[in-house]
Amino acid sequence: MTYSPPDSVVVERIKRAFPSDELRDRGRAMTERDRKFDFVALFYTLSFGFAAGSDRSLQAFLERYVEMADCDSLSYPSFYEWFSPAFVALLREILDDAIEDLDPGRNDLRGRLEHFRDVLIVDATFISLYQDAKDVYRATGDDQAGLKLHLTESLSTGLPTRFRTTDGATHERSQLPTGEWVADALILFDLGFYDFWLFDRIDANDGWFVSRVKSNANPKVVEELRTWRGNSITLEGKSLKGVLDDLQRQEIDVLVELEFDRKRGSSATATRQFRLVGLLNEDEDEYHLYFTNLPRNEYSAPDIAQLYRARWEVELLFKELKSRFGLDEINTTKPYIIEALVIMAAISLMISREIVDELHKLDAKRREAADADESASRLPPRRGSLAVERHSHLIQLYLMLELGYELPDLDELLLWASQNPNPHRERLRREVESGEFAFDRD
Repeated sequence: MTYSPPDSVVVERIKRAFPSDELRDRGRAMTERDRKFDFVALFYTLSFGFAAGSDRSLQAFLERYVEMADCDSLSYPSFYEWFSPAFVALLREILDDAIEDLDPGRNDLRGRLEHFRDVLIVDATFISLYQDAKDVYRATGDDQAGLKLHLTESLSTGLPTRFRTTDGATHERSQLPTGEWVADALILFDLGFYDFWLFDRIDANDGWFVSRVKSNANPKVVEELRTWRGNSITLEGKSLKGVLDDLQRQEIDVLVELEFDRKRGSSATATRQFRLVGLLNEDEDEYHLYFTNLPRNEYSAPDIAQLYRARWEVELLFKELKSRFGLDEINTTKPYIIEALVIMAAISLMISREIVDELHKLDAKRREAADADESASRLPPRRGSLAVERHSHLIQLYLMLELGYELPDLDELLLWASQNPNPHRERLRREVESGEFAFDRD
């Protein structure tokens, strides 16, 4: 008799997010070429293999695939060859569709953030690779290999809205498009995206931005937006660097003029006026400066600095991808395997967030039924993500049974997994132990 696990809202949520019928249809072309290739089984094997937080080698993925698809005749070389350009393109399509299907209507932004459609945090991170991969994934240093992950995170969902990879030498700014996607959203970025033309494009598309100011910036002050009592230094008409060292005020809030190329590659220039704010850090005895187009009557200088602190969320997301989802442990030099593993880490992150969201709904229903105080919830987001990591193998087992897969023959599975993948090494040892070697003493 086939075992049927208890009903699970988590399993149902996963099935809705990534329907097995759609996955099977997407992978049909590859399945027709290889009967051992079960795209549904492979997709969930990789997804939950990344979430498991343990061994993410191809050998480990192969063993988990055999466990789910029950095909112990599959060899490692055959499994290795599945990671092809077509497979990577298929995974990319699934990830892009999943990002497209994110529900922006669930806007949990409050306080200073509630006026924005979303807060989008733009950043990139470097992932070190084996040196032998440098021909495809070159880095800025000699004899270094690396991949750069370009990501835009939605603060309202905690998930990527853009996810792209390049070699490690590609500049961040070149990977950020401009357009209507910024409308009514607040864009936060660090100095890797510092570009006056970008500021102008965001403003022209009805978006908002906050950016740190480069240390060598020296714009001309057009107008002071806050007046000070007494004999304060007048900033209007002066360059920023000409007055910055002499200022003692806690805040700077001025309108400055910025000059930039009107079009990419054009010698024609344009000028725009944007707001520059600064807060004095007394411990460092220097100002933290920001460019923004947010209005003075709604957001004070301290508000701007506080808004920019939300940019730290993308650093936490990168840390999660690298530590919990293994992007710092890519032990291969084959480009299509590298691409597949990076994309699957992102998909695994999204599945984990789907599960945690469902757990929050389940917890809310139970607290409502028990008439419990809403503040009594004990499901902090990162704790829920850790729970998914620790029990991912069990989640995959429940899902496998729900989708109609059968439990494998345990004895046969263990016997297959215990076999020596390199039997020639044993022969070499026996030859060393008992063989005779003839050699010329001359």
